[in-house]
Order: sequence, then C-alpha cells, then structure tokens
Amino acid sequence: MRSTGSRLGQLFRWVFILVIMIIIAIAITPLNLYYPHVEAQLRPIKLSGISGSAVKGSAENLTYITMPLGEAEWLLYPRSYNALAGEVRVNKQHYDLKFDINRIEKGLVEVGKIRGFLDWELIRPYVQMNYGQLAGYAQFNLQGLKYAETGGLEQLYGDITLQDFKMLQPSAKDMGTVKLVFETKTKGMIVGTFSSDSQVLSVSGTLFLQPNRWQLNLNIIPKGGHFELDAILSSVGDARRGGGRQLNLAGFY
Repeated sequence: MRSTGSRLGQLFRWVFILVIMIIIAIAITPLNLYYPHVEAQLRPIKLSGISGSAVKGSAENLTYITMPLGEAEWLLYPRSYNALAGEVRVNKQHYDLKFDINRIEKGLVEVGKIRGFLDWELIRPYVQMNYGQLAGYAQFNLQGLKYAETGGLEQLYGDITLQDFKMLQPSAKDMGTVKLVFETKTKGMIVGTFSSDSQVLSVSGTLFLQPNRWQLNLNIIPKGGHFELDAILSSVGDARRGGGRQLNLAGFY
C-alpha cells in the first residue's frame, strides 16, 4: 500500500505535467482562436489582425486605450506563475521601438531596455510651430523603466537624443543634437535634463516626472546671427527675457 507521501508526490508530478501541457498548448495554439476569451484580461491593450501564438506572434494593429500604436511583434516566456518576460516591438510609419521586458504582470511593467527611433513628424504637432520646417528623429536609449498602474512611472534611466536635426525652411541649417537624460532620484521622482550640442541653438531645462504628474521647464535660445530661428520659434511657448522662448508646462499622465 502506498504511503500518503508517495500519493502526494504522484499528485504533484501529475499536476506539474498537466501545467506544462497547458503551457505548451497555449504556446503553440494560434492566439486568434482564443483571443476573444482573454481580451478582457489584456485591457487596456487591444489586438487585431493576429497571427502566431501567445508566445511568438504578431498583430497588424495594437491599440492602447484609444491610441493606435501600429504593428506589433512579440516573443514572450513565463517569468513566474503570474508574470511574463520577453521582447515586444511596435512600429508604424514614423517610429520603430523595441522593448526588452524584464517582467510584466497585472498592474506592473518592468522594462530593461527601450531602443529605436521616433520621427520629428510625430513631435512637430506638440511644438506648435506655425512657420518654417524642421526635420530629424529622436533616438531612444532607455533602460531601467518601471511602471505601476497605481503610481505611474517609478523608475527611469537612459536618454533620448534628437539626431540629424535640421532646418529645411526658410533656409538650410544643421541644428546639431538635443539630448534628454533621465535619472531616478527616489522611487517615483524622475528628473530629465535637457542639453544641446549646436552651433545655432541652445536648449536647456528640466522635465520632472512624479506619480501621475509631470512638469516641464525648458529654455530655447537661438544663437547670434541665426535670426530665422526667432521667426519659426515665435509661436512656441512664451517670450523669454533676454531673448529666445521658454516653456513652463505641467499636467497629468
């Protein structure tokens, strides 16, 4: 007659084998066959045009809340019984970003690295320029990002650099680079510092990120002899004493 310990050992082995079989089944079963049944658990993310599986697949469209983020690709694996890790890529006409995910679970996301670019065309509407034309792209080199649904961004390191930054109209000028470097002071207190390497423009200031709040203090000052910049920046922010423009903005996220 088998002992209680032996029977429990057999039960544990049976349960373990069953769990592995379920994971394998989910991994190889096309996600579009059961996505309607798990869609509610994935909100606020919504997928359409799905191919592949939950472990390795893609979607023609990924939407976060009401924001369409374009095509998506993923390669995921279990981190624990209630968490995943892996790689996710989202791309659209004017950006291509890849996320190395350390941990994602309900209400919490930890990202090791974010690499990729975002074209100036996506930034331009927020700058509110009424005259002239600029071009360039923001190169992402972020790491150590941690986001909690209840408290917002808790940790962020790395930088975003505006590269190949040029004025196209009313004249052609090389604008150099503008860099935003993030540092986490304490949990939930993130400071981003602006700097520039340019012969025509000085950019300096700070972006403060606190739990679900942000504050931007930014100075943009054209250097001597570059009067065209005064014209194209005339609708950006407010006039700054001594010349140039300043942005003092705050809000919630």
